[in-house]
Amino acid sequence: MTLRLRLLLWLLLALALLWVPLGVLTVRQAQRTVQDTLERAALFRLGFLISQGQVRIQDLAQIVQEFGGVGFILSPEGRIAYTDLGDYQLPEGLEEALSQGQSFRQIRDNWLWVALPSDAGGLGLGTPLEEVAALPQRLLQIYLGIGGVLALLAFAVGAFGLSRSLRPLDTVSRELARRNAENLEPLPSPQLPEARPAVEAMNTLMNELKAALHRLKVQEQAARRFAYGASHELRNPLAALKGYLEVLQRRPGEPRATEGALREALRMESLLQGLLTLARLEGQGRVPVEPLNLKAFFEQRGLQVEGSGWVEADPRLLSLVIENLVQNAQKHAGGLEKIVLEAEHEGIWLWIYDRGPGFPLEVLPRAFEAFVKNDRSDGVGLGLAMVAAIALGMGGKARAENRPEGGARVGVWLPGANG
Repeated sequence: MTLRLRLLLWLLLALALLWVPLGVLTVRQAQRTVQDTLERAALFRLGFLISQGQVRIQDLAQIVQEFGGVGFILSPEGRIAYTDLGDYQLPEGLEEALSQGQSFRQIRDNWLWVALPSDAGGLGLGTPLEEVAALPQRLLQIYLGIGGVLALLAFAVGAFGLSRSLRPLDTVSRELARRNAENLEPLPSPQLPEARPAVEAMNTLMNELKAALHRLKVQEQAARRFAYGASHELRNPLAALKGYLEVLQRRPGEPRATEGALREALRMESLLQGLLTLARLEGQGRVPVEPLNLKAFFEQRGLQVEGSGWVEADPRLLSLVIENLVQNAQKHAGGLEKIVLEAEHEGIWLWIYDRGPGFPLEVLPRAFEAFVKNDRSDGVGLGLAMVAAIALGMGGKARAENRPEGGARVGVWLPGANG
């Protein structure tokens, strides 16, 4: 069941709950008002007749013609004279009330009986209430006719208003229906205030999905580059190893071929070990950390450092970071110049400065991707990728940049800790 249909049904129920009780109360109140008015009018006419002096049956008959029914005069001796010759029986208590000088009013068998005492005994009349009894039915017919039309008109106005009020939801629905699965742009804010939280939540979800799809796309691209790089890096030592083995097949014991085969085998071993380490680091997510004094940590490894600071890190993985950065500077970047610790944004940057020519401009933006390396390097291009993966796992980040004065620096930012 749609929201529009539910709202219309609730509107119909609300109108019914308002219309039906109001109609019943109106009809009952109208009947009671007519009866009271008829009673007061009859008593007024009887009182006026008594005030004229001697009451004659002919005068009372004129009043009866106005109200219908029968009139009666009660003498002090208890005799009763009626305005016509019908068979009538006065209600119980009427004669007693008049004899005590009290007025009388009562409805019995759908007849209204009223009487007033007088010096000559008393007089009264009884009038049938058929028309008054039929009044509810006539009023109900009028109410059902006119009231029904007005209720339908009110329902039509309400339904039209609900439809117009829900039009912003229809706009959102049509906007979603015309989009394909790749369109995750935010929806426009609806004019209906009640719908804005839902649209905002949907926009938040779509932004998250968009970001997740972007991450998946980036990861897919990275996985493709990783697979391509791994196959490329493995193909070179395999080809060399195959060549050396062919030489050994022709000339067993050739020392240069044996040394070359061992060298390429070691290179493949190093490459495979780096691939396994990188895959393990990228798959483990956040790692447990503990507070570390960086200055003491470096000095324990025989390295001098400028600055100081405490960080949240894993000692074993931080050792692997330092080992890779220092070896990278010494083997591929002209040597290690200095190590500097700089505080920034509630964390510490660990900078490794080298004496090399710096990163080529086309390599610098991708320095931390797997198998990205300088043409002059004889490494496999996994060291900086492992550094970035470790930094991310400890809640940090990595950055590489060329220095204006020459050389480059590679840094890892880690969250600070209280020492």
